[in-house]
Amino acid sequence: MKIITNKTRSFFYLIVLLACYLTYIIIKPYIGAIIMSFLAAIIYRPVYLKLLKWCKGYISISILLTLIALVLSLLVPLLLIANITIRQSLEFTQDISGLVNNNNITLLHLISQMNIFLTSIPFIDFQITETKIIENIQTTMGPISGYLANNALNIGTSSIQLITQAIVFVSVLITILPIMPKLFQIIKDLSPLDDQLDQKYIFRITSMARAMVRGVFVIALAQGVAAGIFLAIGGVPYVAFWTLLCIIFALLPLGVNVITVPAGITLIVFGSIWQGILILIGGLVIISNIDTVLRPMLVPKEASLNPALVLIGALGGLKLFGFLGVIYGPVIMIFLVTTIEIYLEYYRHEKQINN
Repeated sequence: MKIITNKTRSFFYLIVLLACYLTYIIIKPYIGAIIMSFLAAIIYRPVYLKLLKWCKGYISISILLTLIALVLSLLVPLLLIANITIRQSLEFTQDISGLVNNNNITLLHLISQMNIFLTSIPFIDFQITETKIIENIQTTMGPISGYLANNALNIGTSSIQLITQAIVFVSVLITILPIMPKLFQIIKDLSPLDDQLDQKYIFRITSMARAMVRGVFVIALAQGVAAGIFLAIGGVPYVAFWTLLCIIFALLPLGVNVITVPAGITLIVFGSIWQGILILIGGLVIISNIDTVLRPMLVPKEASLNPALVLIGALGGLKLFGFLGVIYGPVIMIFLVTTIEIYLEYYRHEKQINN
């Protein structure tokens, strides 16, 4: 048996680095799917354990039922969103075509009211005409139509990539779902830190991942639906589409007020006073406080994070990782906060003792 020396240890570390680098090159195209599979395993692990108990310990059946639950919880909202988007887009396109091709009385009345409002503002000498509006619509819609037409051939390639990502996602998920405790134990064994510190990292990160998905998306759904109800009462057209936008904006720091405040002001300007006031009060008073009520119930204390850090993490993650960065960013921030807490609690204390 060869004696382990510093030279052999260094050589082994080089081999480890090489193996990690080569592995990274191989899995790089599928990192997003792999990360999502880990997040899904963390979130749906309680569901799997309940199903495992109901299925008398049959792992394969429990995994299959968990996958079905995951697909239903994701597919149904996506189909609903697609249906709303397509239906309202077609309705909007038909209405725009009517405005462009016909002398629409509603459009003329709207232009007249806008010009009266502009005239009442000091130092503004600007009037809106039907011709300008139609020209702007055609100028805006033209590039969009051209872009869609030019990129239609990419749909097949994107579909193949999506199927490949889905296969990787499912494969990794069904592999790690039943062995998550063993996986965490492997991480502890590989880590040079004390098991107590490793457990703190694992616990805080998994708690934040669950909290961001459960808290952020549920709160966004509640706020978006509430905003849609106020918009519907106020008589805003295309309310299903605006509700969908409100749900999306509720995921972002500015929230549904990006939609409700302009909608309320617009209604007030054009004579729908009580409807506009209702939407403004509903958005600023009721909808904004839904987060205050639901967050303590959905986000555990272990996953609590300063709102400023959540904001920075969500915005930075959104820019760096795309839409899912809303989850990744705060998870990275909780990793940083946990590291600082461990240093202050353990290593700084040890350093003071040694000195």
